[in-house]
Amino acid sequence: MGETGTKPTGHGIAAVIMDMDGVVTDTATAHFASWKAVFDEVLTAHGDPTPFSQQDYLTHVDGIPRLDGIRQFLKSRGISLPEGDGDASDLTTIRGIGVEKNRRFNAWLDENQVPAFDDARALISGVKQAGLPVGIFSASRNAKKVLKSAGVADLFDVTIDGEDTAALGLKPKPDPAQLLEAARRLDAPPDRTVVIEDAVSGVRAGSEGHFGQVIGIDRQSETDPKHRSDLRGNGADLVTRDLSRLLLPGGADLRTLDHLPSAWDHLDAIKARLDGRRIAVFFDYDGTLSPIVTDYRKAFLPEATATDLRRLAAKVPAAIISGRDLDDVRHRVGIEEVIYSGSHGFDTVGPGGFSARPDFAEGFLSEIATAGEALAGAVAGIPGAKVERKTFSIAIHYREVADADVVPLEDAVDTVVEAHENLRKGRGKKVFEIQPRADWDKGRAVAWLLENTPLGEGDPVPLFLGDDLTDEDAFGALGPQGLSLVVRGSGRITLADYALADTEDVRRFVAWLADRAENGAEGDG
Repeated sequence: MGETGTKPTGHGIAAVIMDMDGVVTDTATAHFASWKAVFDEVLTAHGDPTPFSQQDYLTHVDGIPRLDGIRQFLKSRGISLPEGDGDASDLTTIRGIGVEKNRRFNAWLDENQVPAFDDARALISGVKQAGLPVGIFSASRNAKKVLKSAGVADLFDVTIDGEDTAALGLKPKPDPAQLLEAARRLDAPPDRTVVIEDAVSGVRAGSEGHFGQVIGIDRQSETDPKHRSDLRGNGADLVTRDLSRLLLPGGADLRTLDHLPSAWDHLDAIKARLDGRRIAVFFDYDGTLSPIVTDYRKAFLPEATATDLRRLAAKVPAAIISGRDLDDVRHRVGIEEVIYSGSHGFDTVGPGGFSARPDFAEGFLSEIATAGEALAGAVAGIPGAKVERKTFSIAIHYREVADADVVPLEDAVDTVVEAHENLRKGRGKKVFEIQPRADWDKGRAVAWLLENTPLGEGDPVPLFLGDDLTDEDAFGALGPQGLSLVVRGSGRITLADYALADTEDVRRFVAWLADRAENGAEGDG
C-alpha cells in the first residue's frame, strides 16, 4: 500500500476514489452468472417462471451488500423468506442464499483470473503521475481476493471492502459512508475528491456525500441503453464510456479545466480537423457567450460577441443550447439565423417557423410546476437563494448564498427532488438544476439537431463551445467525431478537447471561425 495524504499537485482535486466491480475489475460476468444460477433455482421453487435477468442484477444487487441485494430482489418478486442463521448453504433462507452465491463466486475465482479494464489501469497510472492518491471501495467481502487476482491490489493507497464496512458498521450504498471513509483515510476533503462509479447506487452515494465531482462510467450501453441516463439522473456530473478520456493526451495527467491545452496553442491541429469540411457550431449561453454575473437576470450578450456571432451564423449553421427558457435566450441573442434550444434542449425553434419538443416533454410540466412551488418554500429561509422557474426545468441559484448555507440548501433541494420520482438534480456553476428524469440532455439535443435540421447537412464537423457540467453531455456525445471547447474555470475534470480562457476568448474564437467561413475555408462536405 502506498502513502496516504494529499500532495501539492496544482489541482483543485485532492484524491480519486473508485468503485471496484465494473470500474476497475470486470467481475460482472462472474457475479451475474453466480446470482442467476442461485436465484433461478429459488424462483423455480416458488413457481415464478421469469428467470433472473441482467436488469434484475443491475437494479437489485449490483453494488449492494449481498444480503441487502437478496432481500431487495426477492421482495421485487413477492417472495418472503426467513433470515436464517449460520454459514450453511441453504436456498430457503436469506443467509443461506448468500452463502451459496458466495460459494459459487469463489469457485469461479479459484478457476479464473479476474480481468482488469485497460482504461482503468491507464487512468490510475495518470492519476498517480499527477501526484494524487487513489482509493478503491467495494461492497464485496471478496474485494481483496478479486484485486489480487486482477493484479491491481498494489495500485491503491487505500482499500475499503465489505469486511471493513461490516467491522465499522458502515451503511451500504446509496449511503455515502463507505466513500467518506475512503476519503478520510486518504486525508482528502470530500468536496475535493472525485468519485468514479458504474452503479446507480454509487453515484447516488457520491452525490449525497457532497463529493467534488461524481463521474459515471457506462460500460453497459449495449445491454442497457438507458444506463447512461440513469447514472446522470442519480447524481453523476458527467458520464463517459472510456476512463482514458479523463486523461490529457499522453496520459500523464487528468483532463481538468486548469490543465487542458489552449485552443490557440493547437490551432494548426484544429485547422487540419476543419479544413475542407463543413462545420456546425453549438454554443451554451451563460458563461460561454455571456459572462457569468451575480444576478442571472443581468447576463447580457456583449455587443462585440453579437456582431461576430451574427457574421458566423450568416455563413454556417449555428445553434444555442441553453438551460435558460427558450424565449429568454432567444430574446437575449436576437439573431434570426440561429437555432435556439431552451431548457437544455427540451424546447427548440429555428428559422422559417421551425419548432420542436421531444414527444415526452409535455408529460413533465405538471410535476415541474408542483416541484417549483415546493422548492420556493423549501429554500425561502436561506438568504441569497433564488428559484428560477422555467418551462422544463427549475434552477436554484446560490451565487449569493453564504458558504455555510450551501450544504443545507442542497439538502433542502434534495428533499424536494426525492419526493418527485420523475425529476432529477444536476449541478452547475453556483446553481442546482432540477430537470426531467428522462433520457434527454444537451448531448441528445445535439444529436437530434444534427439529424433533423440544417445543422447536420453535408456531413459537418460539429463544434460545441460550453463552460458548465451540463455541457459535458454534449462533449461526451460528440467524442472524436467533433470538437469540444470549454471555458476555463475550477479544476474539475472535463471531456472537452481544448480550453478558452474566458468569454472574451470565446468571442475571439467565434471571430476566427467567422473569418474562416467568410474567406471560403469551409468545404463542400
